[in-house]
Amino acid sequence: MLPFEDRHTRQRRLLEVGPEGQRQLEQRPMVLARHPDSDVELEYLQRSGVRHISFDSAGAAPRFPWAEQFQFAGPLGVARGAYAALSRIRAALGCDPDSRGAK
Repeated sequence: MLPFEDRHTRQRRLLEVGPEGQRQLEQRPMVLARHPDSDVELEYLQRSGVRHISFDSAGAAPRFPWAEQFQFAGPLGVARGAYAALSRIRAALGCDPDSRGAK
């Protein structure tokens, strides 16, 4: 990593994030549902820069539409947790969840 870069340099370069979006992720509190893959979701959110995370035992994880594509439980759990984190990040940044990255 170069001296002028940090952990989130590449993320800030994304059109969907940018410097303002990164600040929003760092400042916005997120409430996660307890579910079998919430540890993976938590890890992804922390690595993206989210600093204020709490848990709600009554909440529900986002539905993962590609579960039938996975044969084994381990990779499925990682994919579900990552998808849940990405869904929360996109919602926090006000991104269209159906755009799938297209601008």
